[in-house]
Amino acid sequence: MRSLLSTRNEEPGPRARLPFLIIALAWGVAGVAAPGFASSAPVLGANLDLIRLSREQRTQELARLSTAGVRSIRMPLDWNRVEPESGRFQWQEYDAAVDAALARGFEVVLVLGPCAEWAVDPRWGVPPDKLSRSIPRSFDVWERYVRAALSHFRGRVRYWQVRKQPNVRNFRGARREYLRLLDAAARQARQVDAAARVIVPEAGYLDVAAADRLLGSPACASRDVLGFYLPGGESDLSRVALPLAVLTQDVLGRGEVEQNRRAWVLGGGEGITPDLWAVYYFLAWSFGVERCYLPAEAVTSELTMGLEGSSYRGYLTLGPELWALEFESATGPAVVVWSPERREVPMGDIAPAAEGTLVPGAPGGAAEAEEPATPAVTVRIGPKPVVVRGLAPDEIAKAGPPTRRDVLAARLGPELSELPMVYADYSMADRPEFGLYNRRLRGLRGGAVTEGQVEGRAAVCTHMTSRRGEAELDNPWIYFDVADRWLYFNRGATRVAITVECQGCPMGAGKLGFNIMYDAVDGYRFTRWQWVDPGYGWHRYRFDLSDVNFANRGGYDFRINAKGSKRDAFVTAVTVERVPRPEAAAGTAEDTAR
Repeated sequence: MRSLLSTRNEEPGPRARLPFLIIALAWGVAGVAAPGFASSAPVLGANLDLIRLSREQRTQELARLSTAGVRSIRMPLDWNRVEPESGRFQWQEYDAAVDAALARGFEVVLVLGPCAEWAVDPRWGVPPDKLSRSIPRSFDVWERYVRAALSHFRGRVRYWQVRKQPNVRNFRGARREYLRLLDAAARQARQVDAAARVIVPEAGYLDVAAADRLLGSPACASRDVLGFYLPGGESDLSRVALPLAVLTQDVLGRGEVEQNRRAWVLGGGEGITPDLWAVYYFLAWSFGVERCYLPAEAVTSELTMGLEGSSYRGYLTLGPELWALEFESATGPAVVVWSPERREVPMGDIAPAAEGTLVPGAPGGAAEAEEPATPAVTVRIGPKPVVVRGLAPDEIAKAGPPTRRDVLAARLGPELSELPMVYADYSMADRPEFGLYNRRLRGLRGGAVTEGQVEGRAAVCTHMTSRRGEAELDNPWIYFDVADRWLYFNRGATRVAITVECQGCPMGAGKLGFNIMYDAVDGYRFTRWQWVDPGYGWHRYRFDLSDVNFANRGGYDFRINAKGSKRDAFVTAVTVERVPRPEAAAGTAEDTAR
């Protein structure tokens, strides 16, 4: 077999430059599997609030989902509806919904919460539309609700999720308060129903750092499943594959106990089309996810591409961002291909030295092949995955799921891992951003900064406003993303120094300053406040950090925060460099001016 693996020092040829992904399916274990590796597909689930459907609609939708291969229904158990007043429970709606799903052969997963509005302390002054996101004034009433639900559905419902995503959009409490809710629910589950299993959701969309911190909490000792959510609208699958690889192999795959912990996809963000959901399902399969719950409307009969009962085998890398990952189906070996744009690819690029046939009626515009095709046949691919059959198992270059290193090696862009420093220097016209990026993050909240000329140098400018009613015009934050190839999910192993070069403050001392909020091992942290020197000219300020994580939380690794200043900040350059650790153990964040 001719070699398909690209090296990072090679100049990619014309085919390697094609901007598409070829994706095959994987079932995850940490590291590289031995020859003969194989695994089955995730259980397909649907997110569907059955009580909001009429009886006729419920019957029709459950029949459709069953035909499409769905085996589990995940739905909320709204505390407000089952206990509209303290101590008065109403189960009729949920009994009918759960029993209808069970009668059709589905397993049911119930999500506990949100908070009952009557359970929120009125003295807190929570706005009416935020009451359900709050926490109860007494954890006793929460435990009563959980205990009643577990008792009522014992024997019918086994899996219970503790609240929806505990993030700022869905949860108005602190992290420690969510952990108390989780611990109370897990305790009730153990007492009421020995068969009950607890699902803990991560707060963000594949926030690996938050999931790692959550699993390290004693409150998670009794959790059975880690649930996570996929980011919406990602066309660059390597940005989804990387956190999936790290989550399943580094976070869940460390130590004997953690290896038995299961991971489920509970849903995803906005902007995920049905076609992209299909790709996400395959990607979840590739990294060992046990179950995958999609919006009911995204589930179609062709979602699994006729690969039910198939086993994942391994993958090939064809060049930067080109993948061919193969698995064994009931009718022989197969490869799944996908591209965000419609294009044609020679069969020989996908299945070299092998005859292949296109799946009849395959989506993405692929034509049906009546006779076996030679490698010269062109395969039409598009947003929907296409199955290509005919790639023999012995053609696999590597067995098992892709690792962190594999995903990063398949990305376009320079190799940065051995460099001592990355930078964003806007006075350099040819390459202003090298391994450190702000321009692509200017759509983030409060980060719509601009570039301009100041004292003969190009600089990034914040926009401050203190006028009432103009809060949406305030953009005091300069976001930065450190290239994943340089540093990603570091867990404090690497000490770094961030140096900011900015213009002085002509208004005088104490009028312009900033600090840095960064992704640390224990969550977001701030450095101390740094006042900028008065007068004109350019000044450098250095911050030494010993506890960085840099796991792309919220889409960025750190931000310069100038909020509270009386003048806009003009930043011309920012560098991040590795700093050797002293012999003694480094403490937590420390920063030094200049």
